[in-house]
Amino acid sequence: MLLFIIIFCVPSLLLGQKPKIGTIEFLKSTNGIKDIVLGADIKTLPYSKVSYLDGDSGFDADSCLKFAISDSTALRIDDNLSLDMIGIRTYKNKIVNIYLFFRKADAYLILNNFLSIYGVFTSRPFEYSNIYNWDSRAVSLSLMYQADVEDGVAVFTCSQLANHLVEVREMAMAKKDPQTFKTSDRSANSTILLSSTNP
Repeated sequence: MLLFIIIFCVPSLLLGQKPKIGTIEFLKSTNGIKDIVLGADIKTLPYSKVSYLDGDSGFDADSCLKFAISDSTALRIDDNLSLDMIGIRTYKNKIVNIYLFFRKADAYLILNNFLSIYGVFTSRPFEYSNIYNWDSRAVSLSLMYQADVEDGVAVFTCSQLANHLVEVREMAMAKKDPQTFKTSDRSANSTILLSSTNP
């Protein structure tokens, strides 16, 4: 009987465990920040102060809408740290990106917060610039701040929706100008073929 319990119950307990805080898997499991979940419908947000970003209700180049959250409960990270604003970018009401805008003076606090929650960043594109990336394949997070800019930004991205937007954009380009699209495809394939035949 004890053997039955060990064989059938222990694996299910292990599978049911949440990823550990301080790991990239935690970024994947949280899939956003607070009650803002990537891929979720914007209508499910529990915040009352949601409006169009900069009052602009128009679609961007990817047919996405942008919103701003100014609700104080959403902006508070912890007792000593608050964001200036949260921006949300949606495609067909699904959240593609979450933007966290913060004062540059708080950049070190934001970086430390992310390091403690998501672990060490997975890449840093430029060694001497303040860009840090965490990528779990399903969800990515980029933290950026510059010396000559007052505000910094952190961007959470739903990889599946972002990839879908790229596909939609490419299909739209192909419909708009099929000859150019075919030519560029052909030349890209030729380049790949040439590079693969050369030593």
